[in-house]
Amino acid sequence: MAGVLTTASAVLCGPDVAPNHGGKVSVASAAKLTVNGAPVLLKSSIAGKTVGGCKTPQSNSTKPCASVASVSTGEAAKLKAGGSPVMLDSSLGGQTDGAPPGPLSASAGQGKLSAV
Repeated sequence: MAGVLTTASAVLCGPDVAPNHGGKVSVASAAKLTVNGAPVLLKSSIAGKTVGGCKTPQSNSTKPCASVASVSTGEAAKLKAGGSPVMLDSSLGGQTDGAPPGPLSASAGQGKLSAV
């Protein structure tokens, strides 16, 4: 079972491995389903959101991540909020606009609600 992502979860641009990536995605959600008081994340809660603190250095061939370019995977098969699938930590996939693009990574940070 995968952990359900909430606004309290850590969603990052790539793994936090020096000297690159590790920036935090500024997620937002108005979902009515909550875990420990934090709304669950939907695809729209992550896609297009800003990234802060990416450690990729700026150069002619690299640039830090500034936003989430795409979210390709991570939606639950059965659990929905407001008719939309909630996002899961173990299968979150997508990219940021950095150069090189940072793959999305996440940790639910809660153990009360899991899904498939």
